[in-house]
Amino acid sequence: MRRQCRAVLLILGPLALIVGLGVSGCGWQPPAPRPAPPENCKDSDGPTADSVRRAIAAVPVLVPGSKWVEIGRGHTRNCRLYWVQVIPTIASESTPQQLLFFDHNTALGSPTPNPKPYITVLPAGDETVTVQYQWQVGSDEPCCPTGIGTVRFQIGSDGKLKALGSIPHQ
Repeated sequence: MRRQCRAVLLILGPLALIVGLGVSGCGWQPPAPRPAPPENCKDSDGPTADSVRRAIAAVPVLVPGSKWVEIGRGHTRNCRLYWVQVIPTIASESTPQQLLFFDHNTALGSPTPNPKPYITVLPAGDETVTVQYQWQVGSDEPCCPTGIGTVRFQIGSDGKLKALGSIPHQ
């Protein structure tokens, strides 16, 4: 009986190993996240170059000898709320930046009265833009702020920019 068990194990052991390797080698991966809907927004849905230029020119320059330059832009999936991110030409990793929002081609302004460092715009929703704000806490190095918070923005029923929650570290 022991010989029969040993024979079965000698046959089934390698077989189980082969099946296990075959399954693990077949390229199984966890399901991918849902793909983003196709990009349907047209250039004419957003702000014109002149509207962006005027909005940027209206932001007070805080760094002497510098001017604001665009470093990013995007929009909601419904093609209504657009954002433009600007930073001074003379900047470090902790230099305050500013976000400017638009309802199509109408400037809505900035959600914060003063520029803030460490702004990241996260992937947009159908009608909202989510902004991540970071800030230095205690003895944080400029490279590595540990304060973090997010807030979503949308266009309110009055046509003005509306924060859905409080803007962190105001």
